[in-house]
Amino acid sequence: MPSGPRFRAAVRIDLDLACAHPDDLIAGTDDAARMSAAAIDAEDVLLSLIDVRVARGADHLVQIESSTTAVVDSEWEGTTGSVPSGSSDTARVARTGARLAGIDWALDELFGTASGGTEEAAALRQRTVIKGLVWNASVVVVDCLFEDVRHLADRPDDRSAWRDTHVISQLPSQYATHYDRAFAQKFLAATIEVTSRLSASPVYPPTVAHELALKIVLDEAQRGADRLAGALPQGWREHLDTVLFQDLDVESLFAEQDARTKQDAANATPPLDFASWFIPYAHAPAPAPYANDDIKEPSRR
Repeated sequence: MPSGPRFRAAVRIDLDLACAHPDDLIAGTDDAARMSAAAIDAEDVLLSLIDVRVARGADHLVQIESSTTAVVDSEWEGTTGSVPSGSSDTARVARTGARLAGIDWALDELFGTASGGTEEAAALRQRTVIKGLVWNASVVVVDCLFEDVRHLADRPDDRSAWRDTHVISQLPSQYATHYDRAFAQKFLAATIEVTSRLSASPVYPPTVAHELALKIVLDEAQRGADRLAGALPQGWREHLDTVLFQDLDVESLFAEQDARTKQDAANATPPLDFASWFIPYAHAPAPAPYANDDIKEPSRR
């Protein structure tokens, strides 16, 4: 008697898994196997956690059973590989976030202390996604600034060339007469310095230009967040503004100014007029020489 028709389906399941303590996944492995990269790796461990089977008594149904999971990233110490093609955008962002350690301190107050389990994994996921957004934004902004420098160099006599730039056009338009190739190069240097400090150590931006660069990076990160489907904590951007800047006085530069308000900006403490954009704040760490207009003589010992 011929058997009934059989159907074979190839099912792809993309899981974004979170584990605050990856070693817990291989707790049952003996030390010898644990030390052997050939014996077990992160991917093997994750696959062993997934239980897919046909439910008993349901000939035409497939039941997928797994423990509750949440996304953090796909970085595993001691293993190699890349995010598979077709993985979620959130997973890709989270993977880059695992490399941005310099703002962990800034996120501690936002997330607080999780109680463990699913809550801890979810908080770790969101934290890593935010760091990934900032990392990706840093790369995008710096890359676009290189393009801006070339664009302004190609049009040295065009006073409106700044309008066709990617990043320079996001700066306060009332100072646009100053936005030439030389300025773009200095702003690029300041931006690279800001992004390198985001990935290394908690330091406030040392000049107005550095603060503007940080603002543009966070603006880009926020646009990236708007494109993601996953939810992030309410007010995450406002929190970063509060903790990464000493104040938000640079916001005033985007408001229309007349001669009097421009003079007020020059007389402010610290001054915000264009001539002061690359002069370090008092008690601030010295910025990179290329992005430093401090006229004081260097100290001699």
